[in-house]
Amino acid sequence: MNSFITLGTLALFLGAFAQEEEEVPGLNRANRHGKIIPRTTHQETNEDGSTTFDLLAITDMDKHAKMEEWKWRAVTRKGKLTLNAEKTNASVEWDSESDQDITTCGMYSMMFRGLNYKGRAMELSDLSEYNGHLLSPDDKTGMLYEIKDGKAIPWVFLNSGPGNTTKGMKVEWLTIRNDLFYAGGHGAEFRNEAGEVVSEDPMWIKIITKRGEVRSKNWKRVFTRVRNEAGYPEPGYLTHEAVQWSDKLQQWLFLPRKASLTPYVESEDETKGTNLLIKGSPDLKSFEIVHIGGEEVQHPDRGFSAFDFIPGSDDRLIAAIKSKEVEGFEPESYITVFDIDGNVIMEDTPLDGNYKFEGLYFV
Repeated sequence: MNSFITLGTLALFLGAFAQEEEEVPGLNRANRHGKIIPRTTHQETNEDGSTTFDLLAITDMDKHAKMEEWKWRAVTRKGKLTLNAEKTNASVEWDSESDQDITTCGMYSMMFRGLNYKGRAMELSDLSEYNGHLLSPDDKTGMLYEIKDGKAIPWVFLNSGPGNTTKGMKVEWLTIRNDLFYAGGHGAEFRNEAGEVVSEDPMWIKIITKRGEVRSKNWKRVFTRVRNEAGYPEPGYLTHEAVQWSDKLQQWLFLPRKASLTPYVESEDETKGTNLLIKGSPDLKSFEIVHIGGEEVQHPDRGFSAFDFIPGSDDRLIAAIKSKEVEGFEPESYITVFDIDGNVIMEDTPLDGNYKFEGLYFV
């Protein structure tokens, strides 16, 4: 991740080359430049046979991310998740004293001080390690940052839609497949008050190489299949903030944040949280729908905003963050643990403080 400015500029040009097919041969063959550095995680085996894993969470503080003129922040928090030997029970302890402000740094702060969208920035929406670097996207500006030593270092700019726009992409989720880095958004159209589609930009994703080369890919057919299979055809919708590819399962996994049978209405959307886990085949043409904890949604004001597979579980156990955003109330965040068959291992457990955490990663 050298030459951040060069790579960020390169992304502006390469983003204009849109891909609509499921395969991206140019990236898969010519531009991968060898294998990426494998992910590493820290864990300890306890005397009772349980295992403790290190966790990191990061915030999207929306308007509250602004600290002062030309300065915005996100907050990281460290935690530990303990899983019993039978993998049937889990608990999480967070260290609120570990809370650390993440801001743009040094010369990057000066060079990118204008990097905001209508006075908002550093609203970081996910966490993922790629090629040995911990990355997080700002869903207001479209900048993909490396998080290092309490600093946010700009790497690649991702622009909205097919890559021919000047507006930053609203990135909500990150994952890795075939050594390539995927960045995606809500996966639903923007509609006006009359219900007419005014933009399909959120239905495009980005695929990035370890050298920072970017391709735009149209996932409209994918997102349409997902919501239809789940039973929410348009003008209903699903919105996505938690999507992962699993090499071990050879499946795509979606935890939709919101699900609605009716067109989007902001006040109603606040209580459209889901308990859905959607498993997709590698070609994203067949799907299995799982209801987590039973058919009924227990807390519709909470929606999935991030998840990660628990290390050593063969990707069968998931730790997930849920966010609650209701007008007139402070935001709330929760963590839960369940398996891919929908069995809950740890019920929703709140994170202290009125932060909205939207990224979760085992480190």
